[in-house]
Amino acid sequence: MTPIVGSIAEIHEPLARTWLEERVARPETTGVLLCGSRATGWAAPDGDYDALVFLEPRAYGALAPEATLVYMHAPNEVPRRLVGDFSLLSDEHLDIHLASPLDIDHWAYVDAIVLFDRRGDLEERRRRIAAFPEESWRARVFQKYMLLLIAISYATKSDVAGREAERQINLQRGALAAINLWFALQRRWAPPLKWWTHEIERLEIRPDTRAVLEGAALAPTIEMLTHVRDHMKSELRHAGIAEVDAVLPAFAASFHPDRQNVLYRSQYL
Repeated sequence: MTPIVGSIAEIHEPLARTWLEERVARPETTGVLLCGSRATGWAAPDGDYDALVFLEPRAYGALAPEATLVYMHAPNEVPRRLVGDFSLLSDEHLDIHLASPLDIDHWAYVDAIVLFDRRGDLEERRRRIAAFPEESWRARVFQKYMLLLIAISYATKSDVAGREAERQINLQRGALAAINLWFALQRRWAPPLKWWTHEIERLEIRPDTRAVLEGAALAPTIEMLTHVRDHMKSELRHAGIAEVDAVLPAFAASFHPDRQNVLYRSQYL
C-alpha cells in the first residue's frame, strides 16, 4: 500500500510528472484524472501512474489512434519498468462513459482524483459516471443472475454430451457471472479482476460468499457452480429480487423493448 496521490506535484516519477506538467500547459488539454492503484492506495512502491487525459474534441480527433496511448518506462532499468500509463481521450468520452452499460467504463471513475480541470466541472462529471444507477439496479442484478443460470445449463448439457472443453468454458463463464453478480448486488461496478482481492476486502465481503465465489473460480465444477447458484439465489431473495422465484416470466419480460435488454445481450455474446 502506498499514499494516495492528490496532485501532479506529488507524482514521484520524474518522467511521468514532467509529461503531465507539459500536457496540462497545452490549451487543448481540459482535464486530467488520476485513476488505478495510485488513486486507491493499492500501488506497489515502484508501481506506475495511470491517468485519463481529456482533450478538446478537435485536438483529440487530430491524433493518430496509437498516439492516444502513452506508455512511459523508467530510463536505464532492466527489466523495463512502466512508470506512466496515460490514455488521451476526448471530452466526449465523458458522455460516452456516462451512458455505457459496461462496468469497465465506470469503475475507474469511482476512486479517480482530479489533477487538473480547466473548465471546473470535471469532479461533478466524475461523480455522475461513478454513481451506480439505482433505477436499473434490479434489472442489472437479474440479468447477471441469468448469465449464471445459462452458463450452468450449457455446462450441464455439454457434460452429458461428453464435450469437456465446452463444459469447462461455460463453468468458467458461470464463475465470472457469479462474481459480477456479487458486485451488482453491492451496487458497485465490477473492477478489472486483477483487483478482485483488494476490492472485495474493501467492500467487506462475507467469508462464506468469498469462499463459494473463489471456490468456483479456482475449481469450477457443475457441483460447485450449482452451490454458487443456490448461494447467490439466497442473496438475491434477501435483497428483495423476487424474480429469482419466477425466472422464466422475468427473463421473457427482459426482451421487451423498454427493458434495456442490451444489458443482457452485450454480456451474453
